[in-house]
Amino acid sequence: MTPTDRIRVVPRALVTAGLSAARLPLAAAERAASQRGNEAWPPAMAFEGLEATVETVLGSLLRDDSLVTRGRLRQAKLAQLRKATELETLAEQERAEADAQFAAREEQAERQRERAAQQAAERERQAEQQAANRKRAAETKAAQKAAAVRKTKIEQDKALTDAERRARLEALSRESDALAAQQEALEAKETVEVIDESIEGTRAARTSS
Repeated sequence: MTPTDRIRVVPRALVTAGLSAARLPLAAAERAASQRGNEAWPPAMAFEGLEATVETVLGSLLRDDSLVTRGRLRQAKLAQLRKATELETLAEQERAEADAQFAAREEQAERQRERAAQQAAERERQAEQQAANRKRAAETKAAQKAAAVRKTKIEQDKALTDAERRARLEALSRESDALAAQQEALEAKETVEVIDESIEGTRAARTSS
């Protein structure tokens, strides 16, 4: 180690000690917030930036390349952390958007399923209503047909009864006419017999005189 290096060790150690002392409150806050070891925690990243700036500036003032290098490494590390944080934030936003889109699609699909179910239920209700209407129409038609058959039968029975009554009356009339003719024939026969008897009596009287 050169004398110049030994001279720079002391300020470097002081800088390191000061930064370590300044980190103590942050360490306590990390433990309280359960963020210990989380380099991407915003307060930790802010302190990391402060350390990088201090090491770079003081390293330049003290012409301490080691401090400058360490500060630049911290800056590079911080840049990577910020980039990773941004990417993670972007990824989280994309995941949130994807989740929102998925939820929207699921909600839309659920609404479509509900509409399909309602339409199916409505079609079934209409089909049942149409079937009931057809059944009532068939029953009404059958009842009307049965009533027409009964009416026709009643009319036929009535017509048959009227025909039978007329036939019976005609038969009675013919029988009455036959009886009347028979009675006339008997009366005529009796009249002839009476006439015959008168003729015979007259003839007998003539013969005896």
